[in-house]
Amino acid sequence: MAESSVTLHRSSEQDDAGARALQRRHRAGLLVKVIEGVFVEAPAWAKLDGRGRHLLLARALGPTIRPTAALSHLTAALAYGWPVVGLQPDRVHVTDGATTRTEHRAHLVRHAGSPEIGSERWVLGGIPLTSRLRTAVDLATTLEPASAAVAIDHAVRNGSISVEQFAEALPPRPSRGSVRARTVSAALDAAHESAGESYTAIRMVQLGLPRPTAQHPFTLPGGRTVRVDFWVPELGLVVEFDGKQKYTDREMLYGVDPGEAVWREKVREDRLRALPEVRAVVRPTWWHLVELDRFHTLFRQHRLLV
Repeated sequence: MAESSVTLHRSSEQDDAGARALQRRHRAGLLVKVIEGVFVEAPAWAKLDGRGRHLLLARALGPTIRPTAALSHLTAALAYGWPVVGLQPDRVHVTDGATTRTEHRAHLVRHAGSPEIGSERWVLGGIPLTSRLRTAVDLATTLEPASAAVAIDHAVRNGSISVEQFAEALPPRPSRGSVRARTVSAALDAAHESAGESYTAIRMVQLGLPRPTAQHPFTLPGGRTVRVDFWVPELGLVVEFDGKQKYTDREMLYGVDPGEAVWREKVREDRLRALPEVRAVVRPTWWHLVELDRFHTLFRQHRLLV
């Protein structure tokens, strides 16, 4: 269910009888309270994922957000449809020109600064969003690098921003967040084809591996050309993100039986390993990516790192 189609019921828009009716329906479990005085139908709430519930919270807070502010940081990223991994944001973020320091309120974080809205002026529930570029920089300077990189790389992949624009917009050293932002910048590449590849790329940067070539082609014996997610020629290393989806998603299987898909993947990997320039093929999964130590251990097992 799309969050934008969900109706919010506000006590402030009802007469006394209507407001009491909302309270009765809430006590009966028919409505869910989003914030004080704002309710949503329980079945509609149940159908929303974490992103939808966060954006619904932003809409619920709309009348309390000052005209000097714009939705920003994680909230703007979710509104733009960027993937956010490892986080469950429970507060809406705004950047407010009338605020001189970061303020934490119930359901709301106000960041100081004049919001950069940009010429496109995207809005959610009548509230403007910070521009995609501003949102990307805010994520990179405030979030853990892996979470920021996956979100920003999505924007790079769909052409919303370029790697060059992002790098130029970063705050100079030693500004707060400048080091982590440059870690994020080093992992971005429009050639990455999925969030899993974006996640793998930032983890490789964090391990200090040489910069890989994304979507590198290899010619196998017999003349068939295959592309790999990452190629690190200095190490003779192929890295392939191994997401479960490629073995279970019908669209990605193209009608092939899942067991046959696993077998084909094994044969492909064996042929890659047989190439003289390939020393190792490493296949991280989501489980490895969630913890950097797990990712590091995977490479140590292949004697690629100490």
